[in-house]
Amino acid sequence: MSIALFIESHAGELEGLPAKTQSLLLGYNNDVVIYNRVSNGTKGKGQAWKRITDTSTLPNEPIINVPVGVIATERDLDLVGLGQVTGITTKAIYANESAEPMPNTAHSHREAVRVLAQRLYEGDPTLAELVLDGRTSTGTADIEIKPMGVIHNRAESVQEQVEPIEQVEIEQTEQAPKELADMALKLVTIPDAKYGEQYINRRFDGNTDYEIFDSALRNGVNVLLEGEAGAGKTMSVQGYASKRKLKYFNIASNQGIDPSQLFGRWIPRADGNGYVWQDGAVTLLVRNGGVLLINEINFLPTRISTVLFSLLDYRREIQLLDNGGEVIKAHPDLLIVGDMNYGYKGTQELNQAFADRFGIKLEYPYDRSIESKIIKSKSVLSLADQLREQYANQQLSTPISTRSLVSFVDNANRFGVGFAITSFVNGFHKEERGGVRLACETHKHNIAEDLGQALPTYESHEDKAEVNG
Repeated sequence: MSIALFIESHAGELEGLPAKTQSLLLGYNNDVVIYNRVSNGTKGKGQAWKRITDTSTLPNEPIINVPVGVIATERDLDLVGLGQVTGITTKAIYANESAEPMPNTAHSHREAVRVLAQRLYEGDPTLAELVLDGRTSTGTADIEIKPMGVIHNRAESVQEQVEPIEQVEIEQTEQAPKELADMALKLVTIPDAKYGEQYINRRFDGNTDYEIFDSALRNGVNVLLEGEAGAGKTMSVQGYASKRKLKYFNIASNQGIDPSQLFGRWIPRADGNGYVWQDGAVTLLVRNGGVLLINEINFLPTRISTVLFSLLDYRREIQLLDNGGEVIKAHPDLLIVGDMNYGYKGTQELNQAFADRFGIKLEYPYDRSIESKIIKSKSVLSLADQLREQYANQQLSTPISTRSLVSFVDNANRFGVGFAITSFVNGFHKEERGGVRLACETHKHNIAEDLGQALPTYESHEDKAEVNG
């Protein structure tokens, strides 16, 4: 277990807002790497973290707080190898909220980075005392800070005459080293075997969903799944990839998604001289085959869907404009599935040109035959029928998903039926909760009997108040 160190100083204003210079240091590949940015707290494009090798570019402003450390996991380091430092920097910024202010005799930002880089390089064990986790100090027994390579004067080794890495010419002919590609493949994995074992297949006119997926994979046909939330759409695809031992990646559609995470980016070389190209998760699947799920496709940002157009039609290819316009033909063993919920807030109808790219369209309603196999309480299913009728009549605005029923039974088995009802009711809008609770109470005793539970009895109002209080 290693650590990353965070340092911050004032940086005047950026776009009219107070800004700070922030630096992150961590040990990677037997060396200390330094990332830096100037940020005003917003998500402007120019505020991304950049790896630097020239500490002379850092400011001489005094640092604001005592430097803090956070634990850097193996996954954090894998992502750093791919040029992705968002996770570890977010942890560090959060920990910095708990840091003690520095006295007036504080080091300058530049000096603090150089001193800490030297101590980190030499494996100074006292750095573990800087580790903060949220608002409390963590134990340091499991933190191991090892010396890196041949110990020398680290402050001098970060040469001031080296150009900042962002000024080095991009070498567009070189691909990322094999070890980086291997780390990227860890992010595109075969799902756990339990997903294939737990999933119960649906049938569509005599064909199971897995049989349909098999045919779509063989013939390069895209599949679109439609239905209410929690009906099993995502689980069917995840279970299929698990059962067929196929690599799997899920594009989570949201407005904050960065195309470079999906398709690739240029990352600094280990020696600091130039950049190499690293495939994103989608590009890896396109090259090597597997199952690509586009989750909530009717919520997919345009900047992502436009790149996918040529992958979803007869061309079956993507073009990486950021990588010199490279065109990648899809591997023959690539299955592409999109799923979508009905008319949820923030979603939009698929235009015809996009919808037509899916040759197979399947509807996933809530399936009673499947629910009866995984929910061992007829009374819970009766409750679902009652509430779904109210939903169909627009008396409720929240659908009663299979997933919510499974959670109901799980909570009842762990904490009792009363708790399960309360948790279930809290999933509805406040103005709907009274009616939903009343429906639950009418089924409460039968549900308890189905699950072999005894409901508590109260001898008096005072006893009941004491239990509830």
